Amino acid sequence: MAFVTIRDVAREAGVSITAVSQILHGKGRFSDETREHVLSTVERLGYVPDRRARSMRSSETNTVGLLVPDLRNPYFADLVSAMEDELYRRGYTTLVGTSGENVARQDGFIENLLGQRIDGAIVVPQGVESPGVKSLIARDLPLVFVDRRVQGVDSVPFVISDPYPGILSAIRDLTRLGHTRIGFVAHPSLGSFSVNERRTAFEAIAAGSDGTIDPVVVSCDSTYESRKEALASLRDAGVSAIICAYSPDAITMIGLLHDADVEIGRAVSLVSFDDISAFRLMTPSISVISQQVDSMGLQGVAMLLDQIASKESRKGGTHYVPTVFVPRGSTGPALR
Repeated sequence: MAFVTIRDVAREAGVSITAVSQILHGKGRFSDETREHVLSTVERLGYVPDRRARSMRSSETNTVGLLVPDLRNPYFADLVSAMEDELYRRGYTTLVGTSGENVARQDGFIENLLGQRIDGAIVVPQGVESPGVKSLIARDLPLVFVDRRVQGVDSVPFVISDPYPGILSAIRDLTRLGHTRIGFVAHPSLGSFSVNERRTAFEAIAAGSDGTIDPVVVSCDSTYESRKEALASLRDAGVSAIICAYSPDAITMIGLLHDADVEIGRAVSLVSFDDISAFRLMTPSISVISQQVDSMGLQGVAMLLDQIASKESRKGGTHYVPTVFVPRGSTGPALR
């Protein structure tokens, strides 16, 4: 049989559908011989209980939707892994989708999610209150946003990183190493409030340095040419250290620096957001501002499951995970 139903099991075992259901759930009064016969029939036919039918009766599916921008980005792959592992440990399965950093694609997945029977959703939003985000919020489904904010939305809880501690620690380490002209690579085209907040933090820290830091801020988008131009602007400005707000930008610039025979950690120091595995495997290993992705994912899951369990109206609020600077081989003394 292509798909075995409970009716097929009952017919094969010569008992009623109710008897099969009760035996599978450990209920009813049946002889040991009947129980063993039904269970062996279930095993022989390969019957799997239909979770959809069970969820229609219980109103719970133990299924959660996860939406992130891009699983090719190792940071988001790590975030999904942390959340999925914890959800599995707590007895939940997941429906995972990606927006491709595109609002229309994000809204398409949200529409699909709303057509499913799910208990809740954890979303890394594109940063705007799009029609899909509005529909998701209006459904009053248990919902948590992680990693990124949506301005103007205060009815959904957020779990986001606080960029200030990590950037401040990185700048202090760079100035200790003699760096004063420090570049910062922003990425405003993402439309991410959180990524833009990193630039705000950098500029505020530089402004409060009493002239110790001579900052140079450039912007790029996700294209190779844009990142190449941004790096060229920083080198023309004579920076000795670079902080990247978005790890894919750092990966491209690392390749560009290697191609130009610029020794990272000696000729120029480099720091990137996101403690992805690739940065730990490179030579030299890359200093990072870690968002503590595991902690962020676990907090997001805990907040969502609390909503599901309480069955109360969703409450907003922002939960910050402090960033942490992790120095490695890509940061060294400034050349004199």
